[in-house]
Order: sequence, then C-alpha cells, then structure tokens
Amino acid sequence: MQRKTSLSIDIARDDARFQRNFSRMLIGFAIFTFFFLTTLTYTILKTAPVYMHDWRGPTCILLMVIAFSFYIFPILISIDIIPFSYGWPPPLLYSIIIWGSFYTIIFLLTRIDQSFFLSLYILFGLSFSLFTSRRLFLAIGIMALTIFGYEGLLTWPFNQIALFGIASQCLTFFSITGFSILIQNLIAERFKRNHLFQQLQLANTDLEEAHRQLAQSVEQEQELAILRERTRLAREMHDTLGHALVLITVKLEAAQRLRERDPERCDQELESTKEITRESMSALRASIANLRTPALQHKGIKQALIHSLDELRQRAGLDVSHTLQGELDSLADTLKETLWKVSQEAFANIEKHAHAQHVTLSLRQEEGNLILIIQDDGIGLPTAYCQHQEDGSLACHSPEGHYGLRGMLERVESVGGRLSLRSGEKQGTTIEVTLPL
Repeated sequence: MQRKTSLSIDIARDDARFQRNFSRMLIGFAIFTFFFLTTLTYTILKTAPVYMHDWRGPTCILLMVIAFSFYIFPILISIDIIPFSYGWPPPLLYSIIIWGSFYTIIFLLTRIDQSFFLSLYILFGLSFSLFTSRRLFLAIGIMALTIFGYEGLLTWPFNQIALFGIASQCLTFFSITGFSILIQNLIAERFKRNHLFQQLQLANTDLEEAHRQLAQSVEQEQELAILRERTRLAREMHDTLGHALVLITVKLEAAQRLRERDPERCDQELESTKEITRESMSALRASIANLRTPALQHKGIKQALIHSLDELRQRAGLDVSHTLQGELDSLADTLKETLWKVSQEAFANIEKHAHAQHVTLSLRQEEGNLILIIQDDGIGLPTAYCQHQEDGSLACHSPEGHYGLRGMLERVESVGGRLSLRSGEKQGTTIEVTLPL
C-alpha cells in the first residue's frame, strides 16, 4: 500500500513539474509573440506614417490586438487562467475557428500593407497547439502556400531562385512540423501512461476493498458456521444427555426412597440407572466423534451410509434395504456432510420413536439434483407437530425443547436444498431431501 501511495505521489509531482515547465514555455511564446507583433506593427507604421493620418493606422493596431487575443486565448486556457476545459487535442471546430480567425485577420492586414504577411509565422507556431497529424500538415501547407504567394514565389514560369526558395522553406516548415508531431506523440504517450497508472491504482484500490470485503464475508461465514454447530450441539445434547440426566435424577430419587422399604427394587433401579449412564456415555462419544465425521474421513459416503444402515439393523433389529445410484464419492464435501448428518438424525428418530419394522434408503442423481429418500413403516409423526401443505406434504416442527426436525431443515437449507416430509398413521414417515449439484 505504501509503495502504491508513493507511486501516486511521484506521478502527481511529475505532472505538476511538467505543467509548470509547460506553462512557462507557453508564457515565453506569448511574450515573444507580443513583442514580434508589436515590433512588426510599429515598423510598418513608422515606414508608412501616412497610415496614422487616416483609418488604416488605428485599424492595423486594432486588428493586431484582436490577432494577439486569438493567439493568447488557447494559452490562457492551457495554464488554467481561463476556466475552460477541452482536453488535448482541442475540438476540431474550436481549432478551425481560432486558426481561421487569425488567418483572416492577417489577410485583412495584408490588404492594408503586404508586409503584415510576416505574421503568418506566428500562425505557424499557433498551428502546433491546435492540430495534430494530417490536420497539422494541412494547416502548415495552407500557410506555406500563402507565404510563397506573398513572397512572389508562385509566379509562372518558375525560375531557379523561386524553386530553391520554395524547396528550402518547405524543408524548414515540414521538418519543424514533423519534429513537433514527434513531441506531441511523446507528450500524449506520457499522459496516456500516467492515466494508465492512475487506472491501475484505482483498480488495485478496488481489488483491495473487494478482498477486504471477501475476508470479512469469510469471517462472518465462519462465525455463522460456529453458531450453527453450537446450535446442533445444543440440540444433540438436549435430546440425549439432557433427557438422560433427568431420567437418572428421577431413578436415583426413586432408589433413595426404596432403599429401606424394598432393597431389591432399589438395586434394580440402580442397575437401570447404570445402564442409562452407559448409554449416555456412548451417545456422548458418538456426538464427539460426529464432530470429526470419521465415517466420511475413512470411507466414502456410499460405504458410510451402508455401514450406518447395518449398525441400525443390528442395534434395533430392523429390516433395512438401500438403493444407491451414481458417482456419490465425487460429491462436494458439504453435500456429503449434509447427507450424512440428515441420515443419522433420521436413523436416530426411527430407532427412538418410529416403532418401525422396515427402513428403506434411496439415494440417486436426477436432473442436476441429488435426491435422498428415507422411509419407514412406523407409527408416523405426531399430528400435533405437523400441518398439511397445499402440495400435499407435511410441514413438521420439533416439539418444544427438541431440535431434530428443525436441525435437519436448517442443514438442508444451508446448502440450498429442500426437505419434505410425508407421514400418516400406518403409513410410516418418508423424509425426502433434494440437494442441488
């Protein structure tokens, strides 16, 4: 950033230095032109004093003042004395008006005294600030032909002296013109280079701002991911450890009351409490393991789902079947994680609440989407937590203090997917998840 700031300062300082030198040069030309026109007018009027005794003398002075005004006007604009901006090269119409007015004034002056044609050399210098390239050569050509005419070099037949005078002056005029065009191009390239540097600096500034916003967005996304994971942990802890601790407390209180009256029943309650404690520890280990999703680290999503179904069959004695189609292991990690978490939540709900006999899992790719369907033949979802939608599906929400269904919905929606539920008595529950590929 410091390097770019230094570059910007250097460019601004270089532009200011160039502008100062350029302004000094223009002021120098203006002073020279003033003395040239003043001396020329004074010399002509002194040579022909009769002009001062009629209208011709005041007219010559007035026309010279107007001519100098047309010459000085572009210079005053260039050094910002006159607040008028047109860039460079100036508009063609503006250049033609300035050049043509100066040329016309000189033509009128030569009608009074032909010696005023020497003012055309001032027009020669003025042409360089008004035109570029071919237009400049055209303006210089018109001016040169006019000078040759006033010098008497265009009389027919041409003699050797006239041809030599034309050739030598053409060489001078057009050599200076070519050199001027070269300088114009160098100055134009300089301004173009500085303009590109400024654009590059602006682009870098915009890029830094975009990078800063992106970094901020990434940081916010990370914070959001942490909050989502905390919410998931809260749901999981509440549904497992929370319930287990409440049950343990109740059983310990019961065992405490039965200790003297019915020691055998007390021992049964204590054994049951120990069993609940062991199950809670297993659930806690599973929750910690799920933070790292080891099943997906060591296996593909297809093998992990099959293994999870086998464990469900062994633990709950359910009849399970599955249909897995497509290249599932090449899916994005976020999709794999969503499939895994949703399936685990669904399996846990089936095992705890569904009282099902059979579970079917289907996973396939269809029209740019990944479709997961988990179906059981259990008792279905409680009607108190489900509402029928216009499309025939059910909108179900978790009971107060429970986060299972809500957690699945949040996971699916976080990757742009859609979750639908279908449930009814003696029809079981069907969970359908559609994830965009």
